[in-house]
Amino acid sequence: MNLMGATTLLLMVSAIGTGCDSGKTSATAGAKAYPLDVCPVSGEKLGGMGEPVVFVHQGQEIKLCCKNCRKDFDAEPAKYLAKLTVPAK
Repeated sequence: MNLMGATTLLLMVSAIGTGCDSGKTSATAGAKAYPLDVCPVSGEKLGGMGEPVVFVHQGQEIKLCCKNCRKDFDAEPAKYLAKLTVPAK
């Protein structure tokens, strides 16, 4: 391996090793974080039925317990978005 190849490899490994993982995918980056640990549709604990369904609706990250809850959310998003707001104390 020549010096140029070794330098490139070293830079790539360094970039991978020091990367920042915010926990957000590119699809949810920039959205307001989901504040609950339960599905707003079913009330089920997230992760209890496998990986949560994650998407962004009007700038808000949404997490549902399963794909079946998506149709209910899409039918009445305001109803479920209201569950995400926490009253100020």
